[in-house]
Amino acid sequence: MALTQFNKEKLHSLVTERCYPEMTRGNRYKTIRWRFVESLEPPKVVHARCPDMVSKTNLYGQVTLRMHSRQTLALYDRFGRLLLGSEEVPKDVLEYLVIERHVVNPYGRWRLHGKIVPAWAPPKDPILKTVLIPGPTLKSGEEFDTLNYEVPKPQSVQWSK
Repeated sequence: MALTQFNKEKLHSLVTERCYPEMTRGNRYKTIRWRFVESLEPPKVVHARCPDMVSKTNLYGQVTLRMHSRQTLALYDRFGRLLLGSEEVPKDVLEYLVIERHVVNPYGRWRLHGKIVPAWAPPKDPILKTVLIPGPTLKSGEEFDTLNYEVPKPQSVQWSK
């Protein structure tokens, strides 16, 4: 599903300018189905700070939240093939989210600024490529040698009545 102009503006209102490209990078031809199932424990503030930007009167509040929840996530390629996750099987997710608010603006909103991945967290599973380029059929014990391989020419199709 492509992001419509309304969805882009809504997403911009919920995340900061730093977070937007990180969230949308690589998702142009993919469909994402995400669902929040339940909270396993209440969100907990683990860190808070109020840095100034450019001048001493331009203050931003940043809060790091520890959130432990159950969610589902399924990522599909442009052909509808499942790349990652499942829509039916929920997973327990522990994440540290940084939210930010422009403190000087009385109408400012808390927006997602980023995620912190702890050093002890296991690495993410790689997303598998679904576009396969046909190669030669190898026999047992045989290795691929690019110098001796010719790209097969497409076969012409004969239509009969």
